[in-house]
Amino acid sequence: MKAFTHLLCLIALASTSTAAPADAPKPMQVEIRELPEAIRKTTTSLNPKFIVATPANTAGSQPLPLLIFLHGSGQRGSDIEKLREQQPLKHFNTQTAQPFVIIMPQCLSDQGGVKGIWEVADLEVLYAHFTQTLRFDRQRVYLIGYSMGGYGTWAWASSHPAHFAAIAPHAGGLGHGGPKDVTPDLDQWVKKLAPLPIRIVHGSQDNVVPSERSDRMFQMLKASGATQVELRMLPGKDHGIGSALADGKLYEWFLKHARKG
Repeated sequence: MKAFTHLLCLIALASTSTAAPADAPKPMQVEIRELPEAIRKTTTSLNPKFIVATPANTAGSQPLPLLIFLHGSGQRGSDIEKLREQQPLKHFNTQTAQPFVIIMPQCLSDQGGVKGIWEVADLEVLYAHFTQTLRFDRQRVYLIGYSMGGYGTWAWASSHPAHFAAIAPHAGGLGHGGPKDVTPDLDQWVKKLAPLPIRIVHGSQDNVVPSERSDRMFQMLKASGATQVELRMLPGKDHGIGSALADGKLYEWFLKHARKG
């Protein structure tokens, strides 16, 4: 009997030692939503499914800021589930403070034999759908993208800067034709982007999307009179700077900015 009691104590102790702490952060509430059929037919580059993540604790009546994340080429496809473990959602699933509603759309991998890329017209369709179906603070919409998503961030924000309170392209290219392409509309991009708060992040040794692209945008924006642009060149880092998306200070920076009017 004593041996049996001792065994029960050991089992209880093991269970206690492996259980999550009572105050451990709860994951965000993740929902897979889908564009209605009539809307999805107007897009060419988007998986009609997208992720909507809301804080685990949704107490409070104030609309939350909206954080939109555009992934890189490695997450293209039609399997929306692969985005569940991506940043920034992964970061906020370990945090007690979850100040955003997070949207993560997915770019299809193939468009008529051509590799998919973020298309501004399709992102606009998606954004219009958000405004009709989601509750969020329209003055605090933030856009962040990595690699191909960095390009998408530049392209979308330059076309529709009034949507966004701040943007943060990471390792982003400047052209629709691939990581080393540069749009002929760069001067127009800069003109429209200059009023926005922008944090540019790039690895100094990036050989996929040259770091010169981010440096060029920074210099052009500064020359155009931009006063809220900063460049974070990560010394010795290559294209794989996904860990920068887990930098809590980045999200603190976002929250300092709100659109006026």
